[in-house]
Amino acid sequence: LATFCQTYMEPEAVELMKDTLAKNAIDKSEYPRTAEIENRCVNIIANLWHAPDDEHFTGTSTIGSSEACMLGGLAMKFAWRKRAQAAGLDLNAHRPNLVISAGYQVCWEKFCVYWDVDMHVVPMDEQHMALDVNHVLNYVDEYTIGIVGIMGIT
Repeated sequence: LATFCQTYMEPEAVELMKDTLAKNAIDKSEYPRTAEIENRCVNIIANLWHAPDDEHFTGTSTIGSSEACMLGGLAMKFAWRKRAQAAGLDLNAHRPNLVISAGYQVCWEKFCVYWDVDMHVVPMDEQHMALDVNHVLNYVDEYTIGIVGIMGIT
C-alpha cells in the first residue's frame, strides 16, 4: 500500500491529515493504539490475500513506501537464504537476484545495491504495462529471492 503525490484531496482527507499531523504513529510507546491499528491492518491484508484463518500474521507499519520495500526485500532475502541453505545451495556461487517489472520504484535499485542483490528486470511493452506473467519465469532461477509485482506506474 502506498500514497502518491497529487494536487487535490477531498476536504475530509485534508481534515484527517490536519487532525493527525502532530501524531508520531511510529512511536508505539507514546501512541499504543497505533500498534492495535497496525495489527488490524496486517490482518486485513492477510484476509485480502486469502491467508488461512488459523495462521499468525506478522507485519509492521512504515513511514513510507521506500521503507516498506526495503523491509519486504530483506524479508525475501532472509527467507530465500534459509531455504537455499536447507536445500544445500552454494550461497557464494552467485549473488541472489530479485525479479521485477521495468516499471519499478527507484528504491528497489537502492535495495539491490545496499543488500548485494542483482536485479532481473522484466521489460514492459504496450501489451504488458505490468509484470508480464507469461515471461516472468524466464528471469527466475534458484538464486531468485522473490518476484516484485508493481500494481501501477505514476
